[in-house]
Amino acid sequence: MIRAIQRIAGRPKDRRLALPIGDDAAAFRTRPGCLILVSTDALVEGIHFDLTYCSAEDVGWKALAVNLSDIAAMGGTPLYVTTSIALPREGAADFVSRFYRGLRAIAREHAVTLIGGDTCRSPQGFFLDVTIIGEVKPTHMLTRRGAKPGDLLYVTGELGGSSIGLELLSRSRKPVPRSAAIRRHLRPQPRCAAGRFLAERKLASAMIDLSDGLSTDLGRLCEQSGVGALVETSQLPLAKIPDRQRRLLPNALLHYALNGGEDYELLFAVPQHLSKRVPRQIDGLPLHRIGRITRPSGIWLLDGQRKHRLRPGGFDHFA
Repeated sequence: MIRAIQRIAGRPKDRRLALPIGDDAAAFRTRPGCLILVSTDALVEGIHFDLTYCSAEDVGWKALAVNLSDIAAMGGTPLYVTTSIALPREGAADFVSRFYRGLRAIAREHAVTLIGGDTCRSPQGFFLDVTIIGEVKPTHMLTRRGAKPGDLLYVTGELGGSSIGLELLSRSRKPVPRSAAIRRHLRPQPRCAAGRFLAERKLASAMIDLSDGLSTDLGRLCEQSGVGALVETSQLPLAKIPDRQRRLLPNALLHYALNGGEDYELLFAVPQHLSKRVPRQIDGLPLHRIGRITRPSGIWLLDGQRKHRLRPGGFDHFA
């Protein structure tokens, strides 16, 4: 199985990699003047993915995409990835091969090298743990802590598409065509280039990726920065959903934009005096101003003339 993974991963081209897959540990040379970024995410069958409507290739893609999004939120460059997989005996070899093909596909898009991991047997279901290693210059690194009252709030892309895709998949009793929303759920696109753009130009004061929904992740950014926020519903970039699919949804598009998880867009704050330097798009990815940072008085939603509290309504593992 390990040899099969090595074949799928291919021969590393990174000259900084001193020892690739095959030993007790991998080894790579660090670049002077850079901080090393490390992030890890677990994916559990039945919680993060359902093999009745997603393929092993989809799981491999998504497993790396969610980690890439963490590096994007720090303004960093992804370098290496390790994987640990626990899987049942039946169908293990086929799943592993297909999983790594999906992972390799997105790894190639972002010049990431698989450098190691582990496999073991699971008594039931699939469990995946992926660790990513990246780098960033200390002067470019973004965190959740720098937002100040008066900063403007922006998001990349659209909001709610992934959770709408999940809704459509889980409600259908037969295979459904891969619409844009379903692709957003099964094959999310981490915003690495946008994260680096904002970091290198020092436009953002704080940033976070939207993994658990705007209402929840904005709360995390505000808590770390010690601020509040006001979000304008009229400015939110709602996912574009065809009418025939929208009629199948039990909630309004605004609900998914605020509380739907796994969009993996970037939410960031920009000081007002830098706001004119924020482009309308980065490499075709739209940027939208959705509100502003306030003094620490909670998080509020402005809906027309009505203003009410925006409470965390996104995904919570232990709710």
